[in-house]
Amino acid sequence: MAVLGRFTARRWWLLLVLLAAAGCRSGAGQWGPFYGRMVDAETGAPVAGGHVMVSWERNRPNPVHWTQSFYDAQETVTDADGRFEILRQRRFFTVLVGAPRFSAFAPGYVAESEQVVSAGGQLYVDDTVLKMRRLKTREEQCERLPGGPSVDAGAKAIQFDRAVRAYRAEMSC
Repeated sequence: MAVLGRFTARRWWLLLVLLAAAGCRSGAGQWGPFYGRMVDAETGAPVAGGHVMVSWERNRPNPVHWTQSFYDAQETVTDADGRFEILRQRRFFTVLVGAPRFSAFAPGYVAESEQVVSAGGQLYVDDTVLKMRRLKTREEQCERLPGGPSVDAGAKAIQFDRAVRAYRAEMSC
């Protein structure tokens, strides 16, 4: 009987370890570094001063359904050539953290498409061109006002949040 109890305890322990390992994301696509270049979709000109944010959410099980909560966010601003880089994040225990989500903002633009430069690469993990379409009329700009990050992400991505808020205030739609 004691042997059966130990065998069962070992199986449960192994099951818990496997579940925890399955929930830990550690590949290049999860924590960076993330690279890219923000350009005007029509002209190909660099968009300097654009904002890029990556955020992660933790998925938590509960008896009814999974719930999501903020885990972390990082941000950067594009340089004069439209280039950006978000450094690799060091994480050791990331059970149930979802894949990264990317947000881009530049006043007067909306993200149109993303394209990896090297064939077979991953978005933002490999050099990525982020094409931004210029919003030409005030009506179009008011229709496409950015929502900004969540409260928690905004606390971590301060420049991104400030830029979105300033643009919304300036537009006063």
